[in-house]
Amino acid sequence: MSQSVSDVLRIMRLAIGRRSEVDPDSTPDVLLGYINDFVTLKMPNDIKLFEQWSTMEITLTQGVDVYPFPSTSGAEDFVNLNNEVLCSLQAPVGSSVSWTRLQVYQDPGEFYGYWGVNNEDVLIEGFPTQVLYYDRQLVFRTIPNDTYKIYWYGYKRVGEYDGGEDELQTDYWMRYIAYGAARDYARDYNISPERKANIDRTFTDERMLLATQTHVQITKQRCLPRF
Repeated sequence: MSQSVSDVLRIMRLAIGRRSEVDPDSTPDVLLGYINDFVTLKMPNDIKLFEQWSTMEITLTQGVDVYPFPSTSGAEDFVNLNNEVLCSLQAPVGSSVSWTRLQVYQDPGEFYGYWGVNNEDVLIEGFPTQVLYYDRQLVFRTIPNDTYKIYWYGYKRVGEYDGGEDELQTDYWMRYIAYGAARDYARDYNISPERKANIDRTFTDERMLLATQTHVQITKQRCLPRF
């Protein structure tokens, strides 16, 4: 059975003890705001979920080495990226497809200490092998000599919900989100210490269950053979 935001709201109301929808401090819009703040601002940093692991694709154009990160297609959907970056020709010759793992730098001093600065006019174009991720932009070296596809892996952020009818991406997120939002609400409003302590304990339990689910999913993946 699919769970929706209305189910999250119901559990959240039970947790905080605010069942009236006409109370100005606990209207559906107020509680939905806490839910959206939790899933977009706190949840991505609190726990890395298996379902949010995804791929960001970037197309490199010949002769263009700098790409503003916020305007890169899909980049705004990712809360963080790791060092798993693969590069390939967008249109391989024949049936030959060659992938190269790019080395990722986040220290411009180290990156430009190797490649130099203000020397783009003398650099020879070729197959990119390294990328600098810094100051919300991506700098590729070698400068692309063709059109390339970049596949960059990381965790996507959870988008905001519009209302109670929205379905959750995964059913077992329901109680974790409800108690996470309830915990933030309890800190802002006059919630009794006993109720607040119960919310904290339940949130910890739900977080542990979610982390266990993610751990089980990861450990079921077969490791690459090493010969």
